[in-house]
Amino acid sequence: MLELFFLLLPVAAAYGWYMGQRSAGNSERRRARAFSKNYYEGLNFLLSDQPDKAVDLFIELLQVDEETFETHLSLGNLFRKRGEVDRSIRIHQNLIARPHLTTEQRDAAMMELGKDYLAAGLYDRAEDLFLKLVKEPDHSEDAERQLLSIYQATKEWWKAIKVARKFGRVSRKELKPIVAHYYCELAQQEQDPAGRMKLLDRALSTDGHCVRAMVEKIRALQGRDNAGAAKLVTKLVAVAPDMLPEVVDDAEAIYRQLGLEDQFVSLLHTVLERDGNVSTLLKLVDITAQTTGTEQAELLLLEHLKRQPTMRGFHHLMQLQMAQADLGAGRERIAMLSKLVEAQIKLRPIYRCRRCGFPSHSLYWHCPSCKSWGEGKRIRGLDGE
Repeated sequence: MLELFFLLLPVAAAYGWYMGQRSAGNSERRRARAFSKNYYEGLNFLLSDQPDKAVDLFIELLQVDEETFETHLSLGNLFRKRGEVDRSIRIHQNLIARPHLTTEQRDAAMMELGKDYLAAGLYDRAEDLFLKLVKEPDHSEDAERQLLSIYQATKEWWKAIKVARKFGRVSRKELKPIVAHYYCELAQQEQDPAGRMKLLDRALSTDGHCVRAMVEKIRALQGRDNAGAAKLVTKLVAVAPDMLPEVVDDAEAIYRQLGLEDQFVSLLHTVLERDGNVSTLLKLVDITAQTTGTEQAELLLLEHLKRQPTMRGFHHLMQLQMAQADLGAGRERIAMLSKLVEAQIKLRPIYRCRRCGFPSHSLYWHCPSCKSWGEGKRIRGLDGE
């Protein structure tokens, strides 16, 4: 009897293996039938012009494993770029929920989910994720940049400065001009004049070529410390002569109060030779009209207009000619033409972002379109400077 038992053991084992294989085969066939059914259902959604439902169904069919992880990640990024942030969030949340992901995969999914939250305006959730990822060497630089984007969007400038100074993976040389703008933003919010001046000084100590800080400080010092303001005007001209038009009226008042009108005229000539912007030219023309007469001012303007014609220059020329013209039909025609040109000038944008081309009538230190700092410049050419 015992011998019979040992003889039947292999048979029982073989039968158990056979039944197991058959059961597994049945299970595989059931999964295949379910997959096939869902697949054809997805195709029907596509054919019936319901692509959203089809995409959702195909996402469910695609199992997450090492081979499909990157596919899920890319698909979520694609949805975010298309503006379908809800779907992107769902995909990346589904990835993070998978228990078998490696640490690297989970961090990558968290990074993309943080970007989803940022795109959706869920800044608190995005901040929490990026603060965790900033400690990971492979993601710290990207996380730092995303945190800066959050703090810029929420105007939390002290937090932005802290991120820029605390974490060192982003190039400090690259960040210095941006941090200087953060201090300028804080200065703009500061009500106390002394506190405002300290913040502008910190901006200049962070970036000695911060044009924005120079412009704001010149305006703040006018009438309080004209000698200091005049030095800053000279520095501004040396660093960025194209930005003098932003403070040219303030600079004129500063030099006049110091009794240095001739020095101001020399400064205008220097800028005109280096940069040739029409705002500086028109200021020089007005001073010439006051000191030596309208005819000399008109000759100066005509000389430059021949080399660099601009609508603003022509409009100013018509104003000078109208001042000299006798009353009558000729003067009325000049006045009518001057109004038409003036209306055309007002329609044209004055500034344009050098990075993305965003046009505006006001100077934006932080571009509303591409979010770059300090790239707004006056437009050059016939319709501009």
